[in-house]
Amino acid sequence: MTNGSDLFSLTFWGIALLGVLLLTPLTSGRARRWGIAVLNLAFLVFALDSWRRMALVGGGLLALWGLLQGLSRSKRGGLWFAGVLFGGLALLTLHKLPGLSAYAPEPIGSGLARLNPLLALIGISYVFLRIVEVARVVWSKRHAVPTPIVLLNYLLPFHMLAAGPIQAYDDYLDQPEVPDALDAQGTLDAVWRIAFGLFKKFVVAYAIERVFLHGFMIRGAYTLLEMNLYALVVYLDFSAYSDIAVGIGRLLGVRTPENFDRPYLARNMIDFWERWHISLSEWVRRNLFIPLQLTLVRRSGGKHALLISSVSLGIAFFLCGLWHGFSLPFLLWGAMHGVGVMVTNLYRAWLKRRLGKGGVKLYMERRGVRLVATILTIEYVAASLVLVGWSWGVA
Repeated sequence: MTNGSDLFSLTFWGIALLGVLLLTPLTSGRARRWGIAVLNLAFLVFALDSWRRMALVGGGLLALWGLLQGLSRSKRGGLWFAGVLFGGLALLTLHKLPGLSAYAPEPIGSGLARLNPLLALIGISYVFLRIVEVARVVWSKRHAVPTPIVLLNYLLPFHMLAAGPIQAYDDYLDQPEVPDALDAQGTLDAVWRIAFGLFKKFVVAYAIERVFLHGFMIRGAYTLLEMNLYALVVYLDFSAYSDIAVGIGRLLGVRTPENFDRPYLARNMIDFWERWHISLSEWVRRNLFIPLQLTLVRRSGGKHALLISSVSLGIAFFLCGLWHGFSLPFLLWGAMHGVGVMVTNLYRAWLKRRLGKGGVKLYMERRGVRLVATILTIEYVAASLVLVGWSWGVA
């Protein structure tokens, strides 16, 4: 993508300011839908920097809309759902596999290279997850097929493209078409949230990175310190994007989910994923864990519920690692988190059998236990993030 897609570019902030000026006076739901669509399309024009790519995006959206229509009306909805899923997976794979165009024969390789910005948008992880989300609810007959405008605004919200969050389709539909006008305090809170995100990224995270992080070149005890500081920088950087997205969403009147809740206070890996990248963990629960668990429970005749739930958690988070990147570091990261949530689930069940419900409650309330559990969780997460650092070339 070009710089126009950068969350911190002048283009992005110009479109955000235009959105506030454009949407604030609108009191019609239809007018707001079209206004939001104009903003999202304007962002895409600068991000893709090519009318040909824009035409392909438009064609892709219409093709997806057609597939959703077939998914809704056909008696063979499973085949249509598979078509949507594998089409999205193909785009995600083209985007995620590094250097694919260099190994493809001509003219395919040159074509992939020219389309890379487009693949980076359509195949970008968050768009793929939203495609799966909307396809699933249409397949299950919970919602009708969205109109092309609604589909555009749900899949490609300009302020949530760079780093999420991933809004649930139910939540998207439940928000009021015309939100209540922000008062002075609400406006200040939104601006403060944006400023806080910028401060976290460009002051705190930048200072820690420049002063304390040395690519793990210093051995000894400093390696442990750097590992934890690197985990802190990852959190500050990632949560900064979410702060900015939430703040802009409030100014635009577009519901934007919270994505973090003090994750480094988590006492185990399940608790961690209820606090870290919350919208992703909820997506994993809705679209991977629950369907997989129900399928395995049915096939087992209702037996081995604990084992099935643990295995389902492990598989779901292993796939979550592959979603982040098709590389060995991310595969190992996903495996670590998968093992972490599996062990947590089994340990919880073991504690309950041994201590009983009341005993577990007393045990969990002990400060020393809480402190040790939190430290172990932080260190486990920090070690996994070093693997991500290898993938990004910073560790």
